[in-house]
Amino acid sequence: MNKLKFCLSLIFFFVLTAVFSQNYRDTVINDLLNVSFGLSRKDKDQYLAAKEKVLKLEEDYGYEVDLKMRLIDYSYLHKDLGFFKEQLEILVKNHGFTIAYMTGGESYSDAIMKGELSQWFKEMYLKNHFIWLDNNFEKQIDQRKLHDNQIKIQTIQSVVSKLQETEALSVTDKKAVDSKCNEVLFSTISFLHDLCRKYDQYPTGKNFAIVQTSTISKLYINLSIKENIGRTWLLIEPYIKKSYLKHETDYREYVVFDAFSYIHFGYQKYGLLSKDSLPSSLRFKTHIEDIAGEVPVQNVFFSDSIKREFGWK
Repeated sequence: MNKLKFCLSLIFFFVLTAVFSQNYRDTVINDLLNVSFGLSRKDKDQYLAAKEKVLKLEEDYGYEVDLKMRLIDYSYLHKDLGFFKEQLEILVKNHGFTIAYMTGGESYSDAIMKGELSQWFKEMYLKNHFIWLDNNFEKQIDQRKLHDNQIKIQTIQSVVSKLQETEALSVTDKKAVDSKCNEVLFSTISFLHDLCRKYDQYPTGKNFAIVQTSTISKLYINLSIKENIGRTWLLIEPYIKKSYLKHETDYREYVVFDAFSYIHFGYQKYGLLSKDSLPSSLRFKTHIEDIAGEVPVQNVFFSDSIKREFGWK
């Protein structure tokens, strides 16, 4: 479990760090996540630059739901309220933004629930949420299950962490606990796979509905477990690929797979990682400093073929 916790602490590094191969859309999204959204919540010029990039990206690839979910947090902070209201209305009406799944940590949560925007939001939300429900009524149960699955993951992690701290447990007992934990965590992937089959795509805010807890952590936590990574990828990757080629997701899933593949097996599959993109803590744990060149690729011919197909340079 300690190894699992270490791996999970690297998730956001892999999501946000610069990597070796990108196409245009991936480059812009990576830049927005890593630079425009990552440095300062107080820099309005930075926010305006990010906003401009998102709007330009949408001219070619359609409405970027996940980016807009991040952007409106900054829109409210910088009092760009016209844009904030416009985008939140779109997210409610067309993409299923639901107040029940808000965390309370959003910059605008108090304002729309009980503050200066509450009257506007209540009227807008009741009107547009019913439009969403009328067009997507059958998705409600799946939205709830995706949300509940994340709560399940957090509960499992908490319980197992406490068990691992119990001095009465032997090393054998702790390994047994880890094994059972891995199986239960894989059940979250089984549900995600059922959802992929149902909609014939990897569900994202862009093609399914907004679930503020996201599908991504369910995937990442299983990729971080050596016993789960292969079977997880076998089930989910075909649907990720389908959604990726339709510009409904970006390459973060592939980056994270390469990262954990290297942690577990000593090589990457897609060739998205460079030696310099890994943090010093990971280099020490994986002996990456012993590598003379770049991070090893399992099959160069496969990697080159995928890069051509996906437009990765």
